[in-house]
Amino acid sequence: QREYSCEHFRWIASKWCENYTLTHKRCRQPNVTHFEYSRAEELCGECKPKNYPPWMDMIKRLKEATNS
Repeated sequence: QREYSCEHFRWIASKWCENYTLTHKRCRQPNVTHFEYSRAEELCGECKPKNYPPWMDMIKRLKEATNS
C-alpha cells in the first residue's frame, strides 16, 4: 500500500496470487506485506496538475475552429 500527501492510497502489487493469475479476479481481502510512507510529499496521479505539451493548445484551437 502506498500513501500520498493528498491522502489517497494505492495498492501496488509486486506479486499476484495464483488465483488472480488464472482468473484475473481480485481477491476479496488483499494480503498487504509492505506499507510505503515515502510518498508523503507526492500527489497521486489523479491529484497531480496535468502538464500538457504546448502543441495540445493548437489541437484544441483547430477543433474549435472546425466546429464553428
